[in-house]
Amino acid sequence: MELDDTRREILAAENHLLILGGPGCGKTTIALLKAATTLDRLEPEQRVLFLSFSRAAVRQISDRMRGLLPRASRSRLEVRTFHSFFLELVRAHGPLLTGKPSSFIAPDRERQLRADFHGDWAQETHRLAREEGRYVFDRLAGTAATLLSGNLAVRALYSDTYPLIIVDEFQDTNNDQWQAVQALSQESTIVCLADPDQRIFDFVEGVDDKRIEQANEYLDPTSFDLSKDNHRSPGGGLLDYANAVLRNTPTPPPSSVATWTYAWPVTYKTQAHRAIVAIHSHLEKHLGRTPTVAVLASTNALVARISETISDNREDLENAKRILPAVDHELNWDPELSAAAGYVVASVMEWPDLSRVQAISSTMSAIADFYRIKLSGGTTGARAKITTIERAISAFHRGAKVLSKTGKVIITAVDDGVQLNGDPVSDWQIARARLHGSTELEEIFARARLLRLFKATDALAWALMDAWNGRDAYTDAAQAVRQVLAAEALEAAQAEPVAVSLMNMHKSKGKEFDGVIIVEDQYAAPLLDPAWDQSRSQAARRVLRVAITRARHVVIFVRPAGATPLTG
Repeated sequence: MELDDTRREILAAENHLLILGGPGCGKTTIALLKAATTLDRLEPEQRVLFLSFSRAAVRQISDRMRGLLPRASRSRLEVRTFHSFFLELVRAHGPLLTGKPSSFIAPDRERQLRADFHGDWAQETHRLAREEGRYVFDRLAGTAATLLSGNLAVRALYSDTYPLIIVDEFQDTNNDQWQAVQALSQESTIVCLADPDQRIFDFVEGVDDKRIEQANEYLDPTSFDLSKDNHRSPGGGLLDYANAVLRNTPTPPPSSVATWTYAWPVTYKTQAHRAIVAIHSHLEKHLGRTPTVAVLASTNALVARISETISDNREDLENAKRILPAVDHELNWDPELSAAAGYVVASVMEWPDLSRVQAISSTMSAIADFYRIKLSGGTTGARAKITTIERAISAFHRGAKVLSKTGKVIITAVDDGVQLNGDPVSDWQIARARLHGSTELEEIFARARLLRLFKATDALAWALMDAWNGRDAYTDAAQAVRQVLAAEALEAAQAEPVAVSLMNMHKSKGKEFDGVIIVEDQYAAPLLDPAWDQSRSQAARRVLRVAITRARHVVIFVRPAGATPLTG
């Protein structure tokens, strides 16, 4: 590999480093080469640590590593998420703070505890950590930072094991993660990889827009700016255009960026379907292989509607002789709430096999559990809904009048019955259709639409086939759904990228695709709005820059006619 003078300086530098640059500039590549040259000088038991935020980013870095480094070097370069690294550290050394063995409260258990706790949950998690050595997800980073900052032996152990630590997406570190990096920097060399224009998680508590300035002040690193380089989409103008969108600079889009507008009767869903077929065909011919395509939108709800549309063959409204073929795809959804909604649907599929009391109780309990999970995400209004539903369950069992509208709808639906035929796809839709008639049920219905069950070969369909009792119901359908979704969550970290992926724009960060389609609804979730204040508008532009730069070759915008221009 031919290296320029800047990259040779990076490899030769001995002190802390701050490497700045946009998507595709080669930050990850030079960091991996820096790791390889460092490993040559380390003792056999020493390692280089590469920290990132998501499993997707870790997988991508690991894939890049296989193409750059020999096997011996790869075995001594640990690519970890912050969470997994801090979890290991707290499990091993947490007793130094509490005198008790450390234990981790899994997210689903935390949701249950939080839903049933009346008081300040943040304070309670501090107490659990301090007095009982029990840690929820959000307390791991702070505890690890305390151990590394306050215990010289622990810090020396980790710095001796990891003399070089590379921190990916440094601009997104929160205060606890930054404190841990500061502590390790006293004896380890830190390499920070950052792009200030990709700071799209500033709504997360503890993420500071001054983080890069703080790194310069505390670490006094040697800084390198690679922002002029672009190896992801060289020559296509995508990065330049993304920067123009970010800065609202009047710039004509390059040939690699197209905008497909739509107007009634054509909807964003149909136009997105059309764009997927076109971009896939174009890239397949251009690249000589099956391309990877991402369809991005502002919200999960839009993504779910597009997913449903492209799952079937559909007539092209502008060309009646043309059929848009169904598109096999992966839907990247927010797993926790969607899974909880799926358990509600599955409980309906069990009704014919249960007594009236069992059917009503199980579905109402599943609805309450959905709001327990929502409450754990910080939605304070969910607690009142849980209380209302629990009162409805209690009143039903006592034979008293049920006041909850949701309770009344479920009781009526059970009494009316549900006719299932053994086809898991149509039966899922029949069961899901019962989730109408109240605000709570409409919300659960919307979340359940994010679950992929469109054809008989989907994993959920296979599991439900096994649960079919051969007559009229699905036995233990909720458990079957739970097992499938748990398995898919575990496998996601190792899964190979599929040809077409759907996700919201925030979830796309850290990923790369041959082509990207960015979809905007005419009536909701605009990409930009002239009525927004400067802060909101700039945050939206940063997200758009991330979305555009996920593409290596082509970007298509699907936008309503007359939408707010992205530049100028």
